[in-house]
Amino acid sequence: MQASPSLSSEALIELQRKTVAEHIRNEQIKDWPGVYRTFTPEEGDAYYDVVPFHARFSSIQGVIGFYETINRGFPDFQITVHSEQDVPGMSIREVQITGTHNGEYLGVAPTGRRVSVALAAFYAFDKTTGQLNAERIYFDNNTVLAQIQGQMSPDGVFDLSRM
Repeated sequence: MQASPSLSSEALIELQRKTVAEHIRNEQIKDWPGVYRTFTPEEGDAYYDVVPFHARFSSIQGVIGFYETINRGFPDFQITVHSEQDVPGMSIREVQITGTHNGEYLGVAPTGRRVSVALAAFYAFDKTTGQLNAERIYFDNNTVLAQIQGQMSPDGVFDLSRM
């Protein structure tokens, strides 16, 4: 989906919404090539920021590496979108991520425990092409770790006896 520099703000926002919907739909069904196609094709332009890790996964190869890591840790993860906001050049989605810890995550061996975490995703777009340049995510990683270690249930209740 290519936009032209003459697109109105409304047309650009509509293009962004379609791209984000395609991106999330492909994440849901684990169509990784489909996810990667939603990013800009220019090798150096795409990136993925994981704010709690203070980490940027640069270039499409970095984006691919990020998704491979997350998919190994939580191969059945699902995304529920709760809120959507869009302005020219930026789309924001508030989501709930759920999954089962069936692979290593940050050095923690698989526990088989369910995880549920609120996450805010910011999608940055090129305003002239309408292509996705970056995704930046914000979430509480301590919540994820507490759940996989059995200190907190996926519904957010802490097990004080295990703290």
